[in-house]
Amino acid sequence: MSLRSLSVRALPGVGPQKERALEALGIQTVDDLLHTYPFRYDERLEKPFPEWRDGDRVTARAIVEGPVQVRWRGSKSIMTARVRVDGQHPVICLWFSQHYLRAKLSDGRFIVVTGKWNESLRRLVVSETSFDTGASPTSLVPVYRASKEISTKAIHQLILKALEQYGDQIAESLPYALARKYKLWSHREALVGIHRPQSREDVRQARRRLVFEEFLLFQIQLQWLRARREQPSGRAQPVPDDALAAFEALLPGPMTAAQRRACEDILRDLQRPAPMARLIQGDVGSGKTWVALFACYAVHMAHGQSALMAPTEILAEQHARLARQLLEPAGVRVELLTGSVTGRERDRVLSGLASGEVSLAVGTHALLSDGVEFRDLALLVTDEQHRFGVAQRAKLREKGRAPDVLMLSATPIPRTLALAIYGDMDVSVLDELPKGRRPIQTIAVPAQDDEAALRLIRRELARGHQAYIVAPAIEASDRDDVTSITELYGRVAEHLAGFRVELLHGRMSTADKERMMREFRDGAVAALVATTVIEVGIDVPNATVMAIYGAERFGLAQLHQLRGRVGRGPHQSYCVLVHEASTEAARARIETMLQTTDGFEIAERDLELRGPGELFGLKQSGLPEFALGDLARDYRIMEVAREEASHLVQRDDFWYAPWAEGLREALKEAVDKVSYRD
Repeated sequence: MSLRSLSVRALPGVGPQKERALEALGIQTVDDLLHTYPFRYDERLEKPFPEWRDGDRVTARAIVEGPVQVRWRGSKSIMTARVRVDGQHPVICLWFSQHYLRAKLSDGRFIVVTGKWNESLRRLVVSETSFDTGASPTSLVPVYRASKEISTKAIHQLILKALEQYGDQIAESLPYALARKYKLWSHREALVGIHRPQSREDVRQARRRLVFEEFLLFQIQLQWLRARREQPSGRAQPVPDDALAAFEALLPGPMTAAQRRACEDILRDLQRPAPMARLIQGDVGSGKTWVALFACYAVHMAHGQSALMAPTEILAEQHARLARQLLEPAGVRVELLTGSVTGRERDRVLSGLASGEVSLAVGTHALLSDGVEFRDLALLVTDEQHRFGVAQRAKLREKGRAPDVLMLSATPIPRTLALAIYGDMDVSVLDELPKGRRPIQTIAVPAQDDEAALRLIRRELARGHQAYIVAPAIEASDRDDVTSITELYGRVAEHLAGFRVELLHGRMSTADKERMMREFRDGAVAALVATTVIEVGIDVPNATVMAIYGAERFGLAQLHQLRGRVGRGPHQSYCVLVHEASTEAARARIETMLQTTDGFEIAERDLELRGPGELFGLKQSGLPEFALGDLARDYRIMEVAREEASHLVQRDDFWYAPWAEGLREALKEAVDKVSYRD
């Protein structure tokens, strides 16, 4: 039986209770257990007793002297024993809630203890006790993510049992030539090295092998998806070659070179028989909407229909307004379809979509509703694509015949992560801003001097402009976001007396949030005190100040996104970072914001400072989650894995030759078990 289907119940000591505890951690089979990796190692180096200092965590060999005593405080036990460290130094050891060790701690027993030393009481509070006194004096002890029901030590002991009992059944997945090329350990050696290391070098070599395999399997999936997409299963759209020139004539100003390159990429994609799958990745304010509307215009010229899906009604309204302004003079019928469009208006829009009279439908998830039928949906555009799940995009795609797909993202992503997330897509980057945009002035203000920020805001409001004031990011265990923002609102409203100041936060209903954003957009509200719900928001050219309180609590990428809410009009705009940066990392983030407005440079720096998990939030952004690999730390391995995956997928014999059987099996298991996509 394969270890992938062998239950953990096959291991000695695993009964129903322990099985349930392991299952709660996602461990059901022996294979799951062997591939549950430590998140750190405790290094236990024996130190001679004379070198112990108060508060040190120490490991020592000792001999138990005399009887062990156990006292109880309610349901908790305190166990004490006198031991002689290194055979000569008397020490009192304390064990909390470990009374089950009492029978083993017999007089004269040799033990190895690890704990915290209290110099004044000459006591060692023991956290780990080993009866294997033959262990190496320097040992790395793996620490696993555990639970109340099962400890990290219990997980480690089960893994060691599994290695002992089933180690010879661990399958090798990498082709021999590939492992030899990169001097990689076997899969079995790597698992032994990661769970039972003798040195830091063992851990390094084990990680290197296992991370490469994990990344390779992921990249093979992406490359296979790309290869399937590039087969001519779609249709070439008969877009005229002069479509871009005709579109530019509709615009109120010139395109940037980056916008033009992206439009040319789209034009080539549309004219090919393979379905387009392209991401337009651009910094805030780089003009992604014009590029998206060019794609819709080009499809209209080819007599097809387009759908542009936005995450909120107010964004959908904004896109529809711009689309009508630019495209309706050229005969493109644009309609808006959101949850607020009901009754006869909805029937009219649906009728136009079904007949083909509507060339472009702009909307929210309402476009996915039953009853929304297109005559010929040829292009699907999703704005802020990470806000829509794969299932939602697939449902809209099913409303057409293999439509071309264009995704927009205002989150600049470092090349390393772009390879990981969008390896199955083509990417166009908008890396310049339209001419005439004034650079946003970024100012850092210590929290105790926030009146300087409030004076700047009041000055801008007096000039007829508007301002966003963002409340600090709140830790879930700390306080409620509504409490925090209410306190800030009171302070701001007092200093901005005479101007209309309103609240916007995540606990408000969707309808109330959209109403408030509309009032701000229309100029009825002068200052909006908000949580980060305005991070991806509407275009308000009259907003000239973004004040971010608790700026040290935000990541660089999020600070940059917030800053991009202003600077969209002809007026000088400001971003004020009100902070209490007490750590080196927090100060580094504030300093980076003062030094550059380049979103890609900021994203690279954020990756260095915080890592990919914190960069955007894994679940939100669609970043893949890996069991062991770290996209920031292991990006070179990812690049090598991508190259090798590309070569493998292009080989016809990869799908049937014996040399790749192990890799195919591992790939099948990965596809069946985990979806790395968002």
